[in-house]
Amino acid sequence: MPDATLVDMRFLALIGLVVVVVACGHHRSGSDGGNCDPADPNCGPPPDPVIITCPGCPTFPPPGGGGSPPACTGQGVDPQLVYPTDQVLLPPNMNVIEVQFLPGAGNTLFEIDFKSGTTDVRLETMCNAITDTRGVATGGCAFDLDPTDWKYVATHSRGGDPVTVTVRAAPTDLSCVAGSNSRQINFSQEDLMGGIYYWQSTTQNGVAGTTGGIFRKDFGNPDPTPEPFLTPGNLNKCVGCHFLSRDGQKMTYGSDDADSDDEYGDLKVVLYDIANRTPAGTNLPAGFQAFEGAGHDSFFASDGKGASNTPEVLRYNGNNGAAMTASTFAALTGKRIAHPDWSRDGRSLYFTLATPITGITGYNLKDDLHVTNGSIYSASVIAGAAGSPVALVTAASVDENNYYPAVSPDGSAVIFNRATGTTLATHDSYNNPNAKLFAVAAAGGTPVELAKANQKDGLTNSWPRWSPFVQTYKGKRIVWVTFSSTRVSES
Repeated sequence: MPDATLVDMRFLALIGLVVVVVACGHHRSGSDGGNCDPADPNCGPPPDPVIITCPGCPTFPPPGGGGSPPACTGQGVDPQLVYPTDQVLLPPNMNVIEVQFLPGAGNTLFEIDFKSGTTDVRLETMCNAITDTRGVATGGCAFDLDPTDWKYVATHSRGGDPVTVTVRAAPTDLSCVAGSNSRQINFSQEDLMGGIYYWQSTTQNGVAGTTGGIFRKDFGNPDPTPEPFLTPGNLNKCVGCHFLSRDGQKMTYGSDDADSDDEYGDLKVVLYDIANRTPAGTNLPAGFQAFEGAGHDSFFASDGKGASNTPEVLRYNGNNGAAMTASTFAALTGKRIAHPDWSRDGRSLYFTLATPITGITGYNLKDDLHVTNGSIYSASVIAGAAGSPVALVTAASVDENNYYPAVSPDGSAVIFNRATGTTLATHDSYNNPNAKLFAVAAAGGTPVELAKANQKDGLTNSWPRWSPFVQTYKGKRIVWVTFSSTRVSES
């Protein structure tokens, strides 16, 4: 299951087309040379558009210009823009985004337009077919903006008005032109800084899907290639769930046999020194961990195997992994504690209080991964000990599950997952396609569904994490959120 400190992106390979650009009255070829600098404020705003054609493709006539071909007519001929999401806010240093659309009947040539009062960028392409995870075509098309294309748009749009995205489509001879629906995207004023750590499955000895490792990516680095940070190599193991200290110096991760059984009987947790790339403690008990405040001197851990009859959070030294004093919650007997998260100021602990999954075939030793009927609780932390817990979000019924809480860096809000269903599979916390993101004020209140992030059902929107910094955008405070998802394509 992936965990990240910033954005859980689907890292997109650049399409690598050799392009010809006519921009600001200059002709240029290639993606990194010529007279039109993407950072030049005179390059790209109306009425001097950046026009990037594809090799061998005819150039689209200007939108609405005189002598333009007639509109294409017929049922299903118009392309349909399906991604990016309407009104999405993007960091200006994200460097890459994939536009996804349905081509419409009879269309083979496309122009992706980005336009506002300060930018006009038109990117031509053929249909790059989107396939699902089994390599089967979905019927959709994709176009990846490379870092140079991205700069043409983002440089003039940072902190400004929305940019309208549309797709124009035509047959190869440009005898007519069809237009899509439009969507608006916004660019924040400030760059998003930090690093992303996430889990990714790998292929070992020709077998895919049973093992994986931890990868790393510096946000804002235009190179789309992630760094293999902790991977199993040729060893028969899987390096999986991991938790990073907020100062970026320590990490805990679970190492398991590569049997894809998602149980904790053979899972061992390692405390890892990131700077030195060496283990600082080994053979720690299975569970979820949360480092202390803004540092790493200690960490709380849940009892992943459910070995204790009394709900508790364990505590360990963050420098060497030595056991410290645990905190028990006798008033919560009969429930399980999982998924701890420790606030940046060190004063509060948040966790899931759940009903144990017992007496069900195949659900042994899976307490932290397979959680059901969870409620979100908080507890004050004084001198490293957690005090009396208080319910923050209470499950409305046995069919509702609230889990994976994470507290924002300023301590003002808690984001979490919710899955609802009448069967174990539909409300279990593990890899649940029903999972949705919600947020609630840390002081309590009514949870709010993050509808823009969830977008639609069945996408397994899970495991939310906050970026480490609070920023401002148009007079409001914002914090970025990462989460895992199965949305390989929106088509």
